[in-house]
Amino acid sequence: MMRAADLRRRLKRWVAPGLRFFTGGRRLRPDAGLRLHGQRNDGRPGAMAELYALAWPITAGMLGETALGLVDTKLVGGLGPAALAGVGIATMLLFVGYAMIFGLMRAVKVRAAHAVGQGRPEDAVRYAEAGVVIGAAAGVVLFVVSRDVSPMLSFLRIDPTMIPAARDFVAARTWGAIGTCAGAALIQYLQGVGDARAPMVVGILGNVINAGLGYALIYGRLGLPALGVRGAGYATAVSEMLELGVLLAVVVPRARRGPRPALARRAALREVAALGVPTGLHFVLEGAAFTTFTTILGAMGAEQMAAHQIALNTIRASFLPGVAISEAASVLVARALGRRRLDEADGVARAALLLGVGFMTACGIGFALFGASIARVFTEEPEVVAVTRRLLLVAAVFQTLDAVNMILRGALRGARDVRWVALVGTTVAWISIPGAAFLLGRLLGWGAFGGWIGFVFETTIASALLWWRWSRGPWRDAHGARATEEAAPLSVPTMG
Repeated sequence: MMRAADLRRRLKRWVAPGLRFFTGGRRLRPDAGLRLHGQRNDGRPGAMAELYALAWPITAGMLGETALGLVDTKLVGGLGPAALAGVGIATMLLFVGYAMIFGLMRAVKVRAAHAVGQGRPEDAVRYAEAGVVIGAAAGVVLFVVSRDVSPMLSFLRIDPTMIPAARDFVAARTWGAIGTCAGAALIQYLQGVGDARAPMVVGILGNVINAGLGYALIYGRLGLPALGVRGAGYATAVSEMLELGVLLAVVVPRARRGPRPALARRAALREVAALGVPTGLHFVLEGAAFTTFTTILGAMGAEQMAAHQIALNTIRASFLPGVAISEAASVLVARALGRRRLDEADGVARAALLLGVGFMTACGIGFALFGASIARVFTEEPEVVAVTRRLLLVAAVFQTLDAVNMILRGALRGARDVRWVALVGTTVAWISIPGAAFLLGRLLGWGAFGGWIGFVFETTIASALLWWRWSRGPWRDAHGARATEEAAPLSVPTMG
């Protein structure tokens, strides 16, 4: 039996590194410039101020991306349930199609931020060019394969009444696939060089155009033809192409004013692909795990599925800001490591964890206290309300862990340790999420509640592994003697 003194020593060995991490660490030099608030010693804003300045426009931009799908869904609601369901299926299919590109474009952000940190911002433009080329090529491929997705929908056993609407919406919306994919590269580039507001403004304008034009083309207003669900798709395609045009108008003049990049275009393409492909595959495979999870829940009854959808839409209120903080951390970590300042990268991670964990924990408390009231906003069905309340209690448990998981993903991507993030994220997601839905939800009869327990497993395991990687990973040794002299590595000791 372990003595009390031994237990205290072991607890101290585990807790002390965490305390040093969140208090800045005693061994850091006094001029390390790791302040969370106020200014650093070199006059730049503190890590928390930089994070906030980047994260809130990214949050607004993500809400705009979500709003595109919500507006399309709302506008076609008047066409009947088959059209509404068809657009929902089409939106899910398009998400899977775009996931690889959106993940790949994260490399543009990291490479651009790293170049800025190294004092070569002109080379960041090359990464934007590489992203646009890759995005345009991907957009052409998506356009070609989306002319008629009826065979794919039939293979997936989609209700035949939904297929015409889903087919028409996909075919119409992918006229803007080049705008979506190439525009994603420019958005990531702008965020990487520290301008998150321009993409936010462009996204808001795109949503306004999409809503107005969509209503006119769906129902035949303002002298335009009534095209039904195809009208919704065309409106979104037009808005996405216009957004690309505005983003180019923002980026191109800036690039021309700066010095000529020294980085070759082929080298930029290779570097973007090297970082982006693992992240893109991670997005696709993780999305497939979640789709499998949803399919398993769908066989458990309408009430279980309805509760799942209500709870999922509710937790997005905390999820999107958490993702935005992660994306901002990715930029600032890459910039710090470009300057070979491992101490600053640790400061960014610390500030991001404090901000993200604090926000998402507060949301979790709200979900636990007001779960039933939240559910009644969407439905008065007693069983759906009861299941939703239990799901939101589970969400309250994993909110904090999910914040750690997401933020350390972003920080490690900023450190260019993308393969580890992809491997951990994909493996843990497939084991935990569909696995819990099948074993706990279906076999044990716990329903959606059992499936959601998988999120607790996923976030617990992933956050522990990612924390170990951030604290002890070999990426830390790749940033030179200066970094290790100015900031001692944060270690997680082992028991025994």
